[in-house]
Amino acid sequence: MSDNRIESLSDDLAVPRRNGEMVFEAPWEGRAFGMAVTLCNGKPFDWNDFRDRLVREIATAEEHGDDSPYYERWLVSFERLLLETGLMTADELDARTAEFAAGVYDEHEHYETTSDAIASLTRAAPSTVRNIVWRADGEPINVFRRPGQLFVCASGCCCGHTERGHAPVPVELYHSEWARRRIRHRVHLSIGGCLGPCALSNVALLLFAGRETWFHSITGDDQVIAIYDYVESMVRADRYLPPPPELEPQVFDVFDWPTTEAPRRPVLATVDRTPEPVYRDSQPGHTCEPCSRISAG
Repeated sequence: MSDNRIESLSDDLAVPRRNGEMVFEAPWEGRAFGMAVTLCNGKPFDWNDFRDRLVREIATAEEHGDDSPYYERWLVSFERLLLETGLMTADELDARTAEFAAGVYDEHEHYETTSDAIASLTRAAPSTVRNIVWRADGEPINVFRRPGQLFVCASGCCCGHTERGHAPVPVELYHSEWARRRIRHRVHLSIGGCLGPCALSNVALLLFAGRETWFHSITGDDQVIAIYDYVESMVRADRYLPPPPELEPQVFDVFDWPTTEAPRRPVLATVDRTPEPVYRDSQPGHTCEPCSRISAG
């Protein structure tokens, strides 16, 4: 393939070649390359928009010592462009990628009818990958199973409300680190409203391998980085691991479920059964349970 845009990429952006010819180590690399170039031809976005994101992605990877292959950086840049230009939503991208990863789309399988396709999803041989859920309209949906999910409170009654004296939530860093580390298909990220307890702010909840770990007062970039380092360590180990020492001051318990774990070392946050404090800055209209009690009183 000869394309002036590809040929003009600077040395630090140049596509991998062998004997002067572009090479792809796996079929997905060629597909990712072709989709980005083709969409530029179709004018959904400008080639320079993609190139600029590729520049930033490669620079960020080098800054963090990330030695992942060139086309992983290419794919991250392409995904980011699709999301930022609104061509796809994050949910659509996650769903489509999960379906391919789970084998729902197989280029070697061809179905004559919808019933044939459904039969292939529900074949007698048990599958350790597919997780078919029958939607209310009768459509079979393959729900991709992940070992974990990270929930971040960013818009509750306390978290991130700087006008009420609370520290900001580093939302952009949560997003960028999640994308940069390529863990979206292992640990899902959900950023939303109140997680409680409202006596603490900037709360995050990590679920992994059936275990929950709560964090409070997550305000600094170094703390977010430490959480993702912790997540990656469990992804690599493929099992739950206890929180590292640098995160222990932010770890606390919420539920009173019985556990056989050895007790954690004392941390800054302790939870008792005394009533939660009344907030002087509580606002009407909050729907979280503590603030509802305040309004009722």
